[in-house]
Amino acid sequence: MELTCLTPGWFTFPDGASSSCSAEDAASDRLGWSGYTIPLAPGQDSVTIKAAPEARWQLTAKYVKQERTPLGVNAKGETYGVESQENGTPDLIAVMATNGQSGYAYSRDLNGGPTPTSPEDAVKNFSTPVPDREIPVFQSDGETQIGVFMAAGSGGGAPSYPTQSAPPE
Repeated sequence: MELTCLTPGWFTFPDGASSSCSAEDAASDRLGWSGYTIPLAPGQDSVTIKAAPEARWQLTAKYVKQERTPLGVNAKGETYGVESQENGTPDLIAVMATNGQSGYAYSRDLNGGPTPTSPEDAVKNFSTPVPDREIPVFQSDGETQIGVFMAAGSGGGAPSYPTQSAPPE
């Protein structure tokens, strides 16, 4: 589901995770939303979001039936699908392009760079702000580009994704 903040406030999900929105977040098309997955029990068809009475938001929910499938292999011998403990990390990971199309991005592009070789290297890499990046999205062939995926940068502001921290009282 996708919760879009229309006003500032705290929004608490059924499992206790919460997300906050500032006035700037609520005014921005990019920061005023929180994508979050809530598993539903068989027969459950509603979810309650707790918020202050004056808080306003829009909630878009999609019901998905999830099945584990083996990774596919394209003509170039590259694996594609969803990363999991059972299957590991495929060469092409399933993503949703900004144009709404489902496709695959190369895992090397999603990782955003080399793995740090020491704690000092990690501190240097993570303390340097990184801008948002456009990553090409392909069909499973790894060649036919169908859109782009926006990878969030780092180094600025508070995260807009749900956390297990409690909202202020």
